[in-house]
Order: sequence, then C-alpha cells, then structure tokens
Amino acid sequence: MDLRKEFLAYFEKKDHLVLPSSGLIPKNDPSVLLTTAGMQQFKPYYLGTEKPPSSRICTVQKCFRTSDIESVGYTERHLTFFEMLGNFSFGDYFKKEAIEFALKFITGVLKIPLGRLSAGVFEGDAGIPADEESIKLWIKNGINPEKIYRYGKKENFWGPAGDTGPCGPCTEIYYDFGVSHGCGREDCSPSCECGRFMEIWNLVFTQYNFDGKKYSELPDKNIDTGMGLERIAAVLEGSPSVFKTPLFKDIVQKIEEISGKEFNIKKTDENSREVNRAIRILADHSRAIYFLISDGVTPSNEGRGYILRRIIRRAIRFGKILGIDDYFLNRIGIQILEQYGSYYPGLVDKKEFSFKVVSDEEERFTKTLEEGVSILLDKIRQEKSRGNNFFDPQDAFRLYDTFGFPVELTVEILKENGLSLNMKKFSEYLNRHVEKSKKKTAFDKKITEDPGLYKKIQHEAPVEFEGFYKDNLFSKVTGLLKTGDDGKKEIAGKLSAGEKGEIILGVTPFYAEKGGQAGDSGIIKGGHGIFEVNDSQAPMEGIIIHRGVIKEGVIKEGEEVEAVVDRRRRIDIRRNHTATHLLHWALRQVFGDEVKQSGSFVTNSYFRFDYTIFRPPSKGQLEKVERMVNEKIIKNDTVKCFETTREYANELGAVALFEEKYGSYVRVVEIDNYSRELCGGIHSKRTGELGLFKIISDSSIGANLRRIEAETGIYAYESMVEREHILEKISGSLETEATGTPEKIIDLKNKIQSIKEELDSIKIKMVTDIILQDGVHKISSDFKIISFNISCDNNIPEIDIGLMGQVIDRIKDYYGNNNLFIILGHIIKNKPVIVLGCSKDLVDRGIRCGELAGEIAPIVGGGGGGRPDFAQLGGSLPEKLNEALKSAVKKTENLMGDKN
Repeated sequence: MDLRKEFLAYFEKKDHLVLPSSGLIPKNDPSVLLTTAGMQQFKPYYLGTEKPPSSRICTVQKCFRTSDIESVGYTERHLTFFEMLGNFSFGDYFKKEAIEFALKFITGVLKIPLGRLSAGVFEGDAGIPADEESIKLWIKNGINPEKIYRYGKKENFWGPAGDTGPCGPCTEIYYDFGVSHGCGREDCSPSCECGRFMEIWNLVFTQYNFDGKKYSELPDKNIDTGMGLERIAAVLEGSPSVFKTPLFKDIVQKIEEISGKEFNIKKTDENSREVNRAIRILADHSRAIYFLISDGVTPSNEGRGYILRRIIRRAIRFGKILGIDDYFLNRIGIQILEQYGSYYPGLVDKKEFSFKVVSDEEERFTKTLEEGVSILLDKIRQEKSRGNNFFDPQDAFRLYDTFGFPVELTVEILKENGLSLNMKKFSEYLNRHVEKSKKKTAFDKKITEDPGLYKKIQHEAPVEFEGFYKDNLFSKVTGLLKTGDDGKKEIAGKLSAGEKGEIILGVTPFYAEKGGQAGDSGIIKGGHGIFEVNDSQAPMEGIIIHRGVIKEGVIKEGEEVEAVVDRRRRIDIRRNHTATHLLHWALRQVFGDEVKQSGSFVTNSYFRFDYTIFRPPSKGQLEKVERMVNEKIIKNDTVKCFETTREYANELGAVALFEEKYGSYVRVVEIDNYSRELCGGIHSKRTGELGLFKIISDSSIGANLRRIEAETGIYAYESMVEREHILEKISGSLETEATGTPEKIIDLKNKIQSIKEELDSIKIKMVTDIILQDGVHKISSDFKIISFNISCDNNIPEIDIGLMGQVIDRIKDYYGNNNLFIILGHIIKNKPVIVLGCSKDLVDRGIRCGELAGEIAPIVGGGGGGRPDFAQLGGSLPEKLNEALKSAVKKTENLMGDKN
C-alpha cells in the first residue's frame, strides 16, 4: 500500500486541494531554520495575510526537527527527518468533520481496528474551558470513554506562535500495540514512556485568539492536522519500531551489509543495544542528509548549515562505532535515492552535488573524529581516575577550537561515559573566542559608537538618500560632530579649517557603506567653507554621516550646502558592483545553483567576492567564467533597478542572501533576462560601462569557501598592461620572443634541475667518503655501527635531510648492505636532525629504526619515526645532538648484545 497516495486520494475525494510539499528551507519565515510541520507553508493563510487557493488543502510534507536529534537512536520512533500527512481547513469544516475524516481513514482505508485506538484531549486551563466537544465526538465515533485521556495545556494546546494571536486545543489519536509491548502496569496509558502507545495523528483546532490577557472565540476557525508517515507505517507493520517499516527496511539492510552488524531489537544485551542504537542513528541521519542537501542546505558553521554538518558528523561517528573503517555514507545514499527518488525527483537531480558534498565532509571529518575521540577518551580516563563526574569545559573548548570537534559530540560521548559538561562555562570560552575573532576581522569598517550620540542630533525626519539618481544636490546641514585627536566625538555647532568631523545632511547623494559596497567620497561646499568627505557610513537606521575634514573655511549647522559625490570614483564602484552580479551569474552557470554568494566588498579599484563551492575551480573553469562575464559586457545589456514586493521578487526568481533581512518591499537589480538579485547598491546602467573584467586571484578562505578578487574598467586594463610589461622584461632577459618565453623557462628549469642533481651527487660522494674515512666505527664479528655528526666537520658541503638518506644508501652499498647500522646527525637551520638506517638482516634480528628514533627524539626536544630499516627525527635542542647520537649507539649495542 502506498500510504502517501492513499492519504491524498482520500482527502481529494473530500474536496481537498492536493498541494506538493514545500522545501525544507522555509520561504519568508525567518522564525525557523527548517520546515518543522505541514502547516508551515500555510502560515500566511492562518494569519489572514494571504488568501488560500482553497478552503480545504491536503499535503505530504517533508519535515525536519532539531528538537529530536538527541533522542534519535535511543527510541524506536524518534526521527529528525520525517514525512507529515496533513489535511487543513481555513474557515471551512471544524472538529466534527476533522475527527470523522481521521477515524474513517484509519479504520476504513487502513483497516486498523477501532479497539486499538485511544484519544488525548485538552482538560482545560485558567480562562480556557475543557474541550468537551471533542470528547463527545470521539465517543459518538466509537472510541471507548475509558480510552479518552485528558491532558493539560503543555500537551494539548497549540499556540499562539508569538505573545498573541490564533491558538487552540488539540487532540491526538494513539495506537495501542498491546500489553506485551508495554510496562505491564494496570494504569499504563499514552502518557507512559514504555512504548506500548504510539501517537499517530494530531488534530489542532485553531478556535481562539489570545490578546495577551484573555482568550476569545475566532469568527473563522481553522483545522491543522498531522500524521507521521513513518509512525502509521509502523502501526500497519504491527511493530513499534519505525525502522522495521518499508520506509527504512532497505536502508537498514544496506547498513547491515556495510557494517557486518545485525539490527535486532529483540536482543537486549549491552552490545546489541549499542549496535541497534548506532544503526537507528545512521539510518535516520543518512536519510535526512540527502533530503537537506537536495533542498539547498549546505554544510557550514552556522544556522541550518551547521545542523546538516552536525548530523553528517554524528552519522560518521556512529558508523565508526559499527566498525565501518572506509568512507560509507554515499553507499547508503545510493539506497536512499533508489527508494525515494521516484517520489522526490529532486534527490536524483542533485545526486552528483549531494554525493560530492557528503564525500568532502566525510573525508574532512574522519581524521578530526579519530584525533578528537582519542584525545577525549584519554581526558575522560584522567577525570575518572581522579574520581570526577564533570569534564573540564576548557578541554572541551580546546577540542572544538583546535580540532573542530563538535561540542554536541563531546557531550554525547561524555554522557556515554557517565560524565557531564558545564555548557554555560563552555559558552563563555566560546564567546571570548568569537569576540577575539571579530577584532581580528579584516575590512571591519562599521561604526561601533553608541547610537545615542546620533539620536541627539537626529531631527524631525530621517536623512533622505537620493544618490540612486543624483551625484550632487543642495541640502541643509542638520548636525555636526567634531572628532578629537583621541577619536572621541562631540556635538558641535560648527567645524573650522583643519578640524576632523562628521556632517549630517537632511538630503544626501552620498551612498553610505552597506551590503558590501564602500561608502561614497567627495566634498560638501558651504558659503564659507569646504568639507572633504573621505567616507560615508550609516551608524543607525535613518542616519547617514559624511566623515572627513574641513579643507578651508567654516561650515555651520543649519547652513545650506552643496553635496558633491566624487563622480569618477562612484562610476568605478558601480562598475565593480554590477560586476559582482555578473560574476555570481557566471559562477552559477558553470558550477550550478549550489554556488552561493557568501559576502562581498566593493571599492572603486577592485572587488572581492566570497562564494561557497564544494570543489576547487580549475584554471580552465575560471577562464570560462571570466570569458562569460566579458561576453555580457560586450553585449552591453541593460541593467534595471526597481522596487517591488518580496513575493513578486520571489516569483521572478530573484536571488537573495539568506543572512540578509528583507522587508515587505525590496529592490531588485535585473540584468537583461538572466540575472536578478535583491540589492540596495548603486549600479551601472548597461553592462558595457564595465569595459573589461579580469579575475586577479581565486583562493580558499575556509572549508568550501573561496574568494575571488577582480577588477573592471581602467583598473583591469592597467593590471593587464603591468603583466604585459613584466612578460616583456622576462622575455628580454631570456633573449627570446614573448610567445617563446614558457618553453625557454621550462628548458632553463630542466637544465637547473640537471645541474642540481649533478651537484647533489658530488655532495653525496664527498660526504660518504669523509664518513667512511673519519666516522666512528664500532665493529664486531657480528655487525658494524657507523655514527657521525656531519655538523662537526667544516669540510663537508651543506646537505639537507633528504641527501642524508642517500648517504646512508651509499654506505650500505659500500659495505654490501650486510650487518650494518648507520646513525647520521646534522644541524640544519639551527635544528638538530638524525637519520638512522640498517641492513635487512639486522631488521630480522630485531633492530627497529622507527622505534629507536621515537626513543631518542626526546633528548633533542622533538619527535620522530619511520620504517624498521630507515627512520628520521628532528628537534629543537641542537646542543643535545651528540648526546642523542651516543644514546642511539648504546641502545643499538645493548640490543645486539655487544657491550664493547
């Protein structure tokens, strides 16, 4: 039975409009990071801000709830990602129909016995009566009165979403799996956590409005219901475990196949419980991962991206607990796509991208996990040996800061080992770290003064900005601030020659730094003075300040002035700003919609553009991006800027930054018919004004985060001319044409390499001859030891640690690579290094160069290791080099049993 189709077909026959699931990223709902319920896409209908397409609607909605992450794995029914079957009424039917519809679907379509069902209802609260109507309706529809349970406001009352608004009681339908699945107590009920009862359907009756003091009946009442697909599937399977349903069966089998472990909830020994828990977590999280990515969520360190990263990392950890050593998530992902791809084609469409994202995250975190868990378990053993029940928050922070080890995993592992963590103290360490990071952030040009100073000089109306259409105008000085040598500001009535300060105008053409675009510069001319504007900022809503210095004369508060923007600089800035939009478009064309702008900074001379991407772009791909932008510049496409509603901008497909906050009306920048973005900046009128576009650099600035720096116009031209001059100088020095320069350089490099190899060969022979002549030889009937400190002989040419290894090979060849142990020491760049080597027969007799390197490395304040027949070490104490060499010789002699 296809439960989704049966549910939608049933309610379609009840005159419901079938609508598709919305995405897991909510549209126009900043109150939540992810879609958590079926009603979420219908909030505007419930709030009355939009009219629904039908008064009756039904859906199968993809949902994700972070509140259940910690419970997943510990029970048979908790999930992060799930599908919600829901029917909704907007001022149409109410309790009678909702209860009848639900019961008839369960008993009539699904053939679930009525005797297995019970109901929970609202018992009433201060100012709100009990839901007696629902009780009567349940009884009328065949529910035994003894199986109707009354619960309080916490369990059976929904809303309001804020401090005031629509709200109402709810009623749940529970399924009873029977006494054999429960605690055995006579008073066992749906409120018991033994697992006997499972909530399968929740019906919310939005019938009240709360005004902050009292509840009053709404004239138009609404219905919002939700039935978990996985839970009703478990009921039909006759098992209280959602992981035994067809929705998880093949996924679980794939995990069993990869791990070699068995999922068996009937086994209750400790090891089986651990295996079952890990498989449940892996099954749930794996499914959630691919749905989140297909809906546009990408891993990051904040918001919904952090939620995704967290469940990926949790899945990896429990995969390792199951003994899966290799990368494995995408093997499970193949099964998930096979199972869900026909109903959710977006999963298949995003397969390549999803698998790349998961592969990158898994590869990156696996090493972190191994190191972090090893360190954490060692710390746990130390705390337990001291008899402590609490883990040091500073150690938890070090794990987070140094290894990127998530604190949630730390807490989970501590819980498994009977320890707890003071999260408040951990947060203090984290907050201090964040504040330090903020202070070190480059390009942080925002004003941080107390806005109270600006409020004092803000008059009747906010500053009007007319810079979209003008670059000079006449205005009135409405406020002045004088800046002292110590940087402190004070309100002033005038500014005189040489004084630094800030001017506020009633109307201004100056663009204040915002959205990554640098503030305008220029001059403000009064009747008796000139103020040079070096920067324009917006310290608070409605205020634009012009920061600079009086070049001559005096400017007073209240006088009429002319504000003149540096037009040439502004033209260069708007070229670069429009170029960011073209670049964003081109990147998405080449790499797909997974590319998202993460930030930008636009000046007159260049701009930087930060973007998320999950594979480093090749040189060829960047050249393609650059070419596409220049082709659009040559086409001289029209750039239009207009204001519209947020909803219409969405319909147009305008790209918005998730971290930006937008109002009801937004400004759209549209380039021809291919690029549309929400943007409040200043732009060129046609793409041809950019003249030329050149990428200067592309570099990584974080995990899956890159930065392009680029130039346009005359700056791009000058950069290209400068590079041409450099090429001319190089080709001139090489006495060749510019076109022949690469081949000439390659030829020179090959010659240099050949000479270097000849020189190295000479060095190796010289050093070997000196060691064979002057080295300390310990010779017995069984074996030879050669120990030599290269740094003590002034006749030896400078060699590196790589050549020292080749010297050992030559000495082995000289002695026939038999019964031989060699220890060479040297000081390179004031750091001691030691190289050890031995013949194969000594390895067979128990010599281990790698182990020996590890033993003597502490003498020189360092570490080392390697193979049984070759190893090296380094340190920080050059004065201890001879002591370390002697120790190595002695340890080798003792090991071989020769005390001479």
